[in-house]
Amino acid sequence: MLPNGWKKVRLSELGTFSKGCGIKRDEANSGSIPAIRYGEIYTAHNDYIKQFQSFISENVAKEATLLKNGDLLFSCSGETKEDIGKCVAFVSNERAYAGGDIIILSPTVPCDSKYIGFLCNSSFVNKQRYSFAQGDSIVHISSESIGKIEIPFPPLNEQKKIAATLSVWDSAIEKMEKLINAKEDQKKSLIWKLIESNDNRKIKLGKVVVDKNKWRKSKLSDVASGFDYGMNAAAKEYDGKNKYIRITDIDDVSHKFNSIDLVSPNAELEEKYRVNEGDILFARTGASTGKSYLYDKNDGVLYFAGFLIRVHVLKDDPFFIYVQTLSSKYQNWLKKMSMRSGQPGVNAEEYKNLPILLPTLPEQNAITEVLFATDKELSLLKQQLENYKKQKQGLMQKLLTGEWRVK
Repeated sequence: MLPNGWKKVRLSELGTFSKGCGIKRDEANSGSIPAIRYGEIYTAHNDYIKQFQSFISENVAKEATLLKNGDLLFSCSGETKEDIGKCVAFVSNERAYAGGDIIILSPTVPCDSKYIGFLCNSSFVNKQRYSFAQGDSIVHISSESIGKIEIPFPPLNEQKKIAATLSVWDSAIEKMEKLINAKEDQKKSLIWKLIESNDNRKIKLGKVVVDKNKWRKSKLSDVASGFDYGMNAAAKEYDGKNKYIRITDIDDVSHKFNSIDLVSPNAELEEKYRVNEGDILFARTGASTGKSYLYDKNDGVLYFAGFLIRVHVLKDDPFFIYVQTLSSKYQNWLKKMSMRSGQPGVNAEEYKNLPILLPTLPEQNAITEVLFATDKELSLLKQQLENYKKQKQGLMQKLLTGEWRVK
């Protein structure tokens, strides 16, 4: 039930729809005039445009659609239903343009476009737009379908207050994301300095002197056993204990196990497929070939899927061996292996020959301590980021149920 003075409206009641046009990929950085392409709606912006990613020339602008302050932009095509229909508000008097595959709603009734932008990306609206998604490999949504989406519509002064409050959370989220990116860069620099770089051949870490001059060159089969393929099983609803890890369950950036949408293997559980301490998993095929994951006991009971290869580190420091799979040298090795086979994919026999650097165990432990501390900081920052996002969503939910009124 909506609060007094609120009503439910369809987006079509708020204004008129039009389409963006023009702006090819190679034109996106052809000049200095701000512009937005449809893919940037779901990759570079949240709720409202804060900073443009594309800048076009005067000639390209002639073919594009000029935006007006308050316009709401929707992506009308994408690879998944989550992509299509995502909304960003353009709240500026700046001269800017929209490219093709963008649906534009220009309000003709008094409303706060930031408020609409926040609301159109809420779970309440997401369910509506997902139901309108059409297509398989490429998903589309029409302006007619977007127009049917219903939203709660408070008086204008409340819309502005709600948007201002949510903007505070947005600012906190944005600052946290920048901090995480900086920490990720710091981690890459540390990996380069401590493992890859030929500079500073001797580095003192606490009481340990790391002397790269004495490091041995080895291969993965010398330090690990197993090289086993995972179980060939479909996923089923999570049973509350036994978790299933597939390529998609390994985060692309952090390489941590993604525990948001847990599933269990739909097959008999065999001990040989259970992941244990000291185990590293590698993606063996597809676009994510080479993506790695080091088992964390906090992830609980894990069974690994068939498109993953499991190795068990024997006497060396598992984290030190694993962190070498985050290096640029490892990425270069993957590219060479893929070119040799003609398609993305590295099998168990090939992983056995993965080049590995071997310091003494005390040196490994000293490097691990430094990198693990950075990893822990990153995990805490990401947890805080998720808390901010949940709190923002919680406010949105209270708004939709009428529990929250901004005075």
